[in-house]
Amino acid sequence: MKAFNHPTIGLGLALLLLAGCGSDSDDDSGSSSSSESSASSSESSSSNSASSSSEGPGNGWAMVWSDEFEGETIDSEKWSHEVNCAGGGNNELQCYTDREENSFVEDGMLHLVAKAETFSGPGVFDDDPAYSPDDTSVTRDYTSARLRSKNKGDWTYGRIEVRAKMPQGQGLWPAIWMLPTDFSYGAWAASGEIDIFEAVNSNTEGFGNEMHGTLHYGGAWPNNVYSGTSHEPDDPIWDNFHTYALEWEEGEMRWYVNDVHFATQTSDGWYNVYWAGEEKGFKVGEGAAPFNERFHLLLNVAVGGTWPGAPNDQTSFPQEMVVDYVRVYECSDDPETGKGCATNVDESIEPLSGHTPPEQVSTDLYRNGAATLTFQVDGTTVENTLVPGFYSPTAGNVVSTPMADGPWSIQFNASPGNAFLSSESMAEEPAVEDGFQFTNMEDYGELRFDLLVEAIEPETELLVKVDSGWPDVSFTSIDVPQTGEWTTITVPMSELQPNDVQPGAVDFGAVTNPFVIEPKGGTAEIELNNIQVRCMSPCGIEPIPAGVSTVLDSSFDVYVDGAPGVNWDFGVGTWDNNTGHVSVSDVEDPDRGTVLQVVFSESSNNGLMFVQSTNAKDATAFAADGKLEFDIKVLSYGSNTAGLVVKAESGPSEGTGDLLIEPAPPVGEWTSVSIPVADMLNHPGTNPAFDLGAFNTPFVFLPVWDDQSGVQVQFDNIRWTR
Repeated sequence: MKAFNHPTIGLGLALLLLAGCGSDSDDDSGSSSSSESSASSSESSSSNSASSSSEGPGNGWAMVWSDEFEGETIDSEKWSHEVNCAGGGNNELQCYTDREENSFVEDGMLHLVAKAETFSGPGVFDDDPAYSPDDTSVTRDYTSARLRSKNKGDWTYGRIEVRAKMPQGQGLWPAIWMLPTDFSYGAWAASGEIDIFEAVNSNTEGFGNEMHGTLHYGGAWPNNVYSGTSHEPDDPIWDNFHTYALEWEEGEMRWYVNDVHFATQTSDGWYNVYWAGEEKGFKVGEGAAPFNERFHLLLNVAVGGTWPGAPNDQTSFPQEMVVDYVRVYECSDDPETGKGCATNVDESIEPLSGHTPPEQVSTDLYRNGAATLTFQVDGTTVENTLVPGFYSPTAGNVVSTPMADGPWSIQFNASPGNAFLSSESMAEEPAVEDGFQFTNMEDYGELRFDLLVEAIEPETELLVKVDSGWPDVSFTSIDVPQTGEWTTITVPMSELQPNDVQPGAVDFGAVTNPFVIEPKGGTAEIELNNIQVRCMSPCGIEPIPAGVSTVLDSSFDVYVDGAPGVNWDFGVGTWDNNTGHVSVSDVEDPDRGTVLQVVFSESSNNGLMFVQSTNAKDATAFAADGKLEFDIKVLSYGSNTAGLVVKAESGPSEGTGDLLIEPAPPVGEWTSVSIPVADMLNHPGTNPAFDLGAFNTPFVFLPVWDDQSGVQVQFDNIRWTR
């Protein structure tokens, strides 16, 4: 049910739920024990069964849980209501309530009703520690219902089957889906999401009778990915009841409508990344992870959101999902894996390709001596040999003894003082600055080192820091290992906290001291070795090109002379729901040289192009008198009539409003466009969360949503000027 947000780089907004993530088992798989791997339900509901008139699917499936909705009320032993106006994580427009107006049982059916009405409620999800049922801080224009079986019906493997009739209209988003009950591998979507059925804008142009089955997995947002496919049943999903089913076994899932098998995904095409503890750090899950834990079922009707867009004048309310029954089966042939009961398998269906897991990238900083990092910059080899150093305002506070061929010994005899690895001076290299860019490390980067504590005073903390120059320092306190034993310590970058002495935090785009260690509260004598930075690809340590800055207060290039400007190291990217709808390429113009070409293919899909940095920039100096300027040549408008849009973003869904390029550029001619930054900031559609002082995407382009087919454009000289 999560929206398919385009992959703008998150600015530290999504932290992993590190406590209890993954398994400490020796095989590093993070999986459950076999005794927890079969279809199961909570004790309160395990004895429920289908009505005597219901027929099972056969083939070895045995029912373990069901709701036929034969009573007069929603069964509170099987379902709970979520009550909030949090927007579902997708900018949805409804408040979910537990009122009878939005959900009820009648004539053997469950009704989930979306209504157009003003309502106020909590601004956070029900599981948020800050949740209060008395909170009325958010007011929305629609209401609906979202039911879940969490801790009342939870299963690992089995067949989940729901017979239902769906709502229709622009802005309606019904779903039958599953979330992990325990989030054992960390925050969404590292622990997975299973979408059995989703549909948006049913019975409208471009969407018709299309439905989707999807898996979400990978890392914690915004490092999540997904894969799935669409299907069109023979009869309209809004006029007729259909039976939607998922068969889930260890390492494989199959989707069905009315017992017609239409999609398969296997563990060859999914993966997850999770925190495996201080000694192991981040790992890629093995086997069927993350889909080897218990999940619960959700039924809901969302209104609006990033995927469907808002209702329009043709949308009628109320709209409802009507559910005849929900049935859950266990494979009696092999309950622990769910294998052996596959139904009506279409052997011609190839499993979806999914996504390849990332690889772990390691960079040594000190291994029996300080490391030399080697880079290629514009075809020239540049070396940066790290320099062990120490801070000791009073002589003797710190005694540092780095070795050329052995561990690094440090005595902290009094406070204050610390020891660090620093960038070599790069003054003789005009193409680069001092220091390093840590790319894509905020979420899945880690410092890893071997530590021997020879002596330490009681109550003394050991702080590990990453430093961009005081006060731009971030730190964390590590668990002090047992004295006299070498111990491997892993510190996730996401755990680093801002400077608590003076306002500041590390800038991962300009790291000058990649490793700092400091005692707090007493003395210590330690040795260090095998210090390294690790991360999940794509990521790494890069030099800082000359001219790169965190604070942008004078004109800067975004895309000029066939390349992104030096500040935008992520470069040019696209988002298009993995459909291939949007493509970008460098092409040669006879008068201008290399320019950027963007093509939106003939399809009903949506997408956009962007230029981005992996690190936040401060461009507040442009708020009053800055301009976004660029040259554009429209090769074709295709079927587009609503116009072309530009914007800027500071994170997923945190953008300025969609600002039309007016007047519409003519076809076949280069046209110069100048847009005041103040107009972008003051646009009615600008998200209040957009932060010009910490933004990473200075240029986003798209044809107006749902009107993109066949648009082809070229860009040159994209700049912000003042």
